[in-house]
Amino acid sequence: MTVAVVGLGLYGSTYLLSLGSKIAIYAIVILGLTLLVGYGGQISFGHNAFFGIGGYISALATTSWGLSPLPGMLVAALIAAALAVVTGYPTLRLRGHFLALGTFAVGLGFYAFAVASPYFNGFTGIGGIPPYSLGGLSFQREFAQFWVCGVFMLVALVAVAHLRGGRWGRALRTVSTDEATAQSVGIDVHRVKLTAFVVSALLASVAGSLYAHTTSYVSPETFSFATILTLFMMLFIGGAGSVWGAVLGSFVVTVVPELAPESMASWQPTFFGALLVIVLILRPAGLLGGRRRAARRPKDGGGQLRDRGSIGLRAHGAEASA
Repeated sequence: MTVAVVGLGLYGSTYLLSLGSKIAIYAIVILGLTLLVGYGGQISFGHNAFFGIGGYISALATTSWGLSPLPGMLVAALIAAALAVVTGYPTLRLRGHFLALGTFAVGLGFYAFAVASPYFNGFTGIGGIPPYSLGGLSFQREFAQFWVCGVFMLVALVAVAHLRGGRWGRALRTVSTDEATAQSVGIDVHRVKLTAFVVSALLASVAGSLYAHTTSYVSPETFSFATILTLFMMLFIGGAGSVWGAVLGSFVVTVVPELAPESMASWQPTFFGALLVIVLILRPAGLLGGRRRAARRPKDGGGQLRDRGSIGLRAHGAEASA
């Protein structure tokens, strides 16, 4: 796999390099959703807003505010983090479909704002966005953009894997397993969930900035609700509990439409819908998520109590060591 990626980066055609950059960009968003949904158990249908903030703020920063791409990305990430705190603080107190509807309102509100706002130029969008540059070095060519996106994806992958394996990651998984037990051993459940929400929003914003500077154009349609459906297809096909599943899901959903003939374009939603159903039936945890073990019912109340106790002790150990 490493040899294939290096070979693509050195000798790939312009088309393949652009496709590889797109895969890396979407993989960064999915890594954030893996942290929030796969490890934290919190559904968010509003991450198109953070993806769009990264794209639009980077576009404005470099075309209107006189900033270079990297400072523009930083500004976009800070705005996305602030919005994530403001919207996540109340919505993450909700559960189930109420949480899904609350986050959906965030994404829908951003799309409506992007369409109506004169700053974002409505459906016309913003063009002429410069490529990434470092000092006097411009990453304008496709192979340079491919490596820039690949490096950002690798950093995001390592960061998410590190967070998952650390003390905070163990606390997050404990919250996902049983919030009551997590609270009983002293874990601040709301703070842990909000932190996961903010980190995933930051990753989505970074991906949006990368998208803007590699395509040189952003518009509301790029960050519509259809984008959220695509992202969740990537998440669940690859595996919501696997960092490499984020890369695989992005690869499958990005590459398959490119391989299909134009006459089958109208059938793509049907195809991916059927593929998602098949994956969820045969591999409920995704292609790289492993097989889920059937939960064993305790024969008596004591067995259930022991199971809860073991979860609580592990959570307490994680929190105490923190």
